[in-house]
Amino acid sequence: MIHLLRVPIIRREEPAPGHVELWLQSPELATSTPGQFADVVTEGMLRRPISFSRIDRANHQVAMLLQVVGDGTRWLAAQRPGTMLDVMGPLGNGFLPPAPARDWCLVGGGVGIPPLYAAVQAWGTHTASRPTVILGARDQQLLLLVDEFQALGCVVEITTDNGTRGRRGTVEAPLCDWLDSHPDGQVYACGPTPMLASVARLTQGRTGIFLALEQRMGCGIGACLACVIPGYGVSGQAGYLRVCTDGPVFRSEELIFE
Repeated sequence: MIHLLRVPIIRREEPAPGHVELWLQSPELATSTPGQFADVVTEGMLRRPISFSRIDRANHQVAMLLQVVGDGTRWLAAQRPGTMLDVMGPLGNGFLPPAPARDWCLVGGGVGIPPLYAAVQAWGTHTASRPTVILGARDQQLLLLVDEFQALGCVVEITTDNGTRGRRGTVEAPLCDWLDSHPDGQVYACGPTPMLASVARLTQGRTGIFLALEQRMGCGIGACLACVIPGYGVSGQAGYLRVCTDGPVFRSEELIFE
């Protein structure tokens, strides 16, 4: 169920330069599935879609980790505990949990990393093997949640564009290695579109590949059509999909990367 809410910020942290994580108290948002998001009112005309980095159902709390990239996110990042936010959510379709007997790998780039952490929190203890997490960033200072993934028991591999930590380059090389050694493995990915296109190409023909898209969403409920992307509908015919309501999580075979 989608709720229009006024929710308080109860905690604020700065996990990396230019990034802020806000904790919100909300029983309604705490029912979210990893990969879902909320639309938050900021100073601008449109709401900002932000995924959940942590979902604590027991304490009725969620967290949203955002990067400051414009006026809206700058305003939101400046808010302090006690501030009431105007929030709509939970929105969209989240990730489906991995099959208990299958190995799984999570691939995240930039602010695509936080919803993957929520997924490991939710499912990490219910599978036969420890998940592998491949994290990418331009620079080591922009890597997110590395220690937190390790604390959950994940096997963490790191890539940076400039080689300041882990492998130099993109997430593609370590993902290729993992796919070679896990022919029946499932993959969950979230990040920039070029990264997701690479994941889709490398996993072509496999099942259980889930991609969470980052897209600007004007309304969050499928009415404005500002977030449409090429893909295959339920009929199997090529057309357009709404990221906010058909996604933001899609099976890889549903998408068309141009």
